[in-house]
Amino acid sequence: MGADAVDAVDPVDTSVRGDAADEEKSSAGYIMATSALLMIPLMIFAALAVDVGSWYSEAAKIQRSADAAALAGVPLLIDEAHAINVALEVAARNGYTDQPGCDTLPCTATTYPQVVVTRVDVNQLRVDILNSADMIFGQVVTSEPVEIHRSGVAEFAPVVPLGNPTSMMGGGTDSASGDYVSNYWLRAMADCEPRATGDFIGAGGGCPNSNPNHRDEGHTFIIDLPVDGTYELQTRLTCAEFGGTQANASMRFKLFPVDTTPLNTTDDISGSPLAELTVDRPDTSICPTNGSGWSPVFEPSPWVVISPISSAGQYVLQAKNPAPTSNVRSLYSLRVVPAGTTGSSSCSRIGPDGTSGCPNIVAKDYLTSYTHAKMFPGGTIGRAELYLAEIEPFYAGKTLQVELFDPADGIDAVRIIDPSGNYVPFSWYTGDCAVYSYGCGKGDLGSKGSQITQTCSGDPCLKQQSGYSFQDRTVFLEIPLASDYDCAAPAGQPRDCWWKVEYEDNNSNANETTTWGVTILGDPVHLIE
Repeated sequence: MGADAVDAVDPVDTSVRGDAADEEKSSAGYIMATSALLMIPLMIFAALAVDVGSWYSEAAKIQRSADAAALAGVPLLIDEAHAINVALEVAARNGYTDQPGCDTLPCTATTYPQVVVTRVDVNQLRVDILNSADMIFGQVVTSEPVEIHRSGVAEFAPVVPLGNPTSMMGGGTDSASGDYVSNYWLRAMADCEPRATGDFIGAGGGCPNSNPNHRDEGHTFIIDLPVDGTYELQTRLTCAEFGGTQANASMRFKLFPVDTTPLNTTDDISGSPLAELTVDRPDTSICPTNGSGWSPVFEPSPWVVISPISSAGQYVLQAKNPAPTSNVRSLYSLRVVPAGTTGSSSCSRIGPDGTSGCPNIVAKDYLTSYTHAKMFPGGTIGRAELYLAEIEPFYAGKTLQVELFDPADGIDAVRIIDPSGNYVPFSWYTGDCAVYSYGCGKGDLGSKGSQITQTCSGDPCLKQQSGYSFQDRTVFLEIPLASDYDCAAPAGQPRDCWWKVEYEDNNSNANETTTWGVTILGDPVHLIE
């Protein structure tokens, strides 16, 4: 019975072991088959992972190259063709030489790389780089290359035009000649004059005065000729405050060729000047005095030609008072007029007769001017407006900083007026100790942390009062520009973006030499996309 029992069990046990073995063989085969099938997508994913990583690396390189090309080209946008060529050259130096095919977007490229450079605004340049990225391991899927497209957009904030919107600068009140009245003369002090006389960069070159801001080349102007023509750059000198032997100094002028990089202020002067001229001081006969040495008459000398100019572009002019001694001060004017002009022949870029073809003269960075009560009709200023600077809408949202050196000598109040004729609020501070390390200890208001606001009969202003001394001081006025800031648009007239300074003098004792500067705070050249 026992044997029968064993015999009965053995076939069953043998059958079970056979089924398990067959199942193990079947599972092993399934795993191998499945693994073999999964290896294909896994290899594809691995290949794509390697390729995608290389694409990201290439995309980053393209992005850096597009940004670099845009930053290099945007400062040259006054000459759009030149700006585009420079951007293309920079892209090529970074490994992306433009191939024939696309000059605009959208682009259906057949050859790579494609570099498309586009001016998108008056002060913005866009560079698009399209390049192909080959499949390396991903060729198991396809051999077609992948297009990578990146772009960079750069913006510049150009040097703010400082002066006025006409073809004449520093004409005083010579309305009798028909030229535009600017209500100030241009001023230049001799090197031996102290800085406290108001010339921020011309005075203090020695003898023994010192001025860390002194420039041996004197004052620098930009002569903007928008169209080709036959013109002359002219100057004239006039009497300073004193008659007789102190009537005025000579002035030396150097005119340099058209600046090919006008938005790059570090290379304005290159090569030999086109013209160099020293204009002698006015004859003392035209500088009458009232017996005490003071000249109540601002009589100009005849216009003198510095140089003919004919090719459109921006020329650089240096103007210097070369007098070797102190107390010899220059007052002068500049204008650009059709060749042969001896009388009045000025134009403006704004107003009822304004035209964009009008030549313009602006100061490069600082403008030293002179006003006097006797210059204004009736011998009293009251409130007189003087053009300051042109602020374009692309500065919206930024901060306008007005720099006034040695302001308010005899002036009751100084105000700032926007292009719409509104007085604008501002805070102000002095920063000579912190910024210039010069002459501290004269009631200085300290660092930027000591900002102050004032009102004059309800208007925001700067005025001298107890405790505020601006003699030999630099005052900074900061004006936030609204995000929607725009220029004035008088009906039927060119757009007007010019800001003004207003002087108030109720005692007719103004005797003001001051140096102005205007800056837009922030990086002048930067990426925006």
